[in-house]
Amino acid sequence: MFKRKWLLVFVATFILFCGWLSIGQLNRTASATTTSPYAEMKLFTDVLSIIRSSYVEEVDLKDLIYGGINGMLETLDPHSSFLDPETFKELKTDTSGEFGGLGIEIAIRDDALTIIAP
Repeated sequence: MFKRKWLLVFVATFILFCGWLSIGQLNRTASATTTSPYAEMKLFTDVLSIIRSSYVEEVDLKDLIYGGINGMLETLDPHSSFLDPETFKELKTDTSGEFGGLGIEIAIRDDALTIIAP
């Protein structure tokens, strides 16, 4: 009888303790989302730290950060993407300057170059 009473007290205390922990976690999560958007960055930096310290192979920090940025942008829409500095520089070079031309559409018809549309 005495052992049973202590077992019930222990189980009840354990359940209260677990409930207290879960309520505390919910309060921390709720306050983190309402106080500052930078509080959510802690999750990102925690995961980054765990990957760098525990992943099987060494991973470049820049690759992880660029991958995280790419993942964020992919959740927006299919047209948003991240360009690393080198790719952005190449894009600017490819698209800079002047474009000229006649403004016509041409094709080969009957073995002859033909203007299709102005």
